Amino acid sequence: MSEKKPKNRFQLLLDVAWKGILHLITHNGLVKLLALGLSILIWAGLVSQDETITRDKTFNDVNVSISGADTAKRNGYIVTSDLNSLLENVSCVAAVPQTQYENAEVSTYNLRLDLSRINSVGEQELKIVSTSSSTYGRVTSTSPASVTVNVEEYIVRQRIPVSLTTIGEVPTGWYMSTPAVDPSLVSVSGPRSLVQTISRARAVLNRDDIEWAEGTMFTSVDIVLYNRSGEPVISDLLVATTESLTIDGVLLEATILPTKTFDVSELIQTTGSPARGYVVKDIRMSPENITVAARSEVLEQLNELSLDSTTVNLKNLTETTAFQFKVQKPSDDAVLSNETVTVTVEIAPADNAP
Repeated sequence: MSEKKPKNRFQLLLDVAWKGILHLITHNGLVKLLALGLSILIWAGLVSQDETITRDKTFNDVNVSISGADTAKRNGYIVTSDLNSLLENVSCVAAVPQTQYENAEVSTYNLRLDLSRINSVGEQELKIVSTSSSTYGRVTSTSPASVTVNVEEYIVRQRIPVSLTTIGEVPTGWYMSTPAVDPSLVSVSGPRSLVQTISRARAVLNRDDIEWAEGTMFTSVDIVLYNRSGEPVISDLLVATTESLTIDGVLLEATILPTKTFDVSELIQTTGSPARGYVVKDIRMSPENITVAARSEVLEQLNELSLDSTTVNLKNLTETTAFQFKVQKPSDDAVLSNETVTVTVEIAPADNAP
């Protein structure tokens, strides 16, 4: 039989170590396992409360706000690119402390595009910036990290006149005064390429939309900007203002009154006869009707329209003659469709009469 070789020093050390491990496991092993588990739990709790330890949290479809637009305009610049489309599908990754991982929301980081950093016209690359905090950590990356925008010079044109166009018909029995437009002049601001083409602003009043009732009408109508060719210029980048207040329409003021119409022929009488050998061939009245607009209490008392004279004297006429009469207002604030009536008497020799 072969003899066993004596163990070397290293093997002896391994044997001692193994016997020690067996002793630890076999003596009070359950207690030791419980202690190990408790140690792991304590370690995990300490780690979760350590603010220096962070976890990455990804946010998709992030809403990026726009800041500094007013500052950019004060500096003479305006972005003409469609920022909404450029800032679609933005995502970001934030390094969030363990203690706030579940509470962290993307709004905490205030992702924004700061237009106040613009310093020249043309293409500008703007970085998407964010806000950091000790509580919720910081944004480590965004996609995209920046956007390229087009920048134009921002200008203001003042004293652009506002004209009024009225469409639709006035209902029978009603009168409306010419509406006063407030403001009658506006300022227009925006990119130079658009503002320099603007020549006027126009408001359109549709009479079909009016509530026809006696009194003073106040209504607001939109304004549309037009270029020198008479074409509308529609852009969200153009802003109309008056006295530094942004407006999108103008205020119209007009008086609405009921009306009553009179037949002029019923008001005129003739007297006398033409000279011998002449006859009255025709009598024409212009206008044939007079419409009076006044307060309802005035019209209720108005049964006949008054003229400064109602008699046409035909005595000894030998030629066609026109007579003019002035119409009297039934009240100071009444409105007449015509203030004068012209009566034309056509005279012809008797042998030419029909």
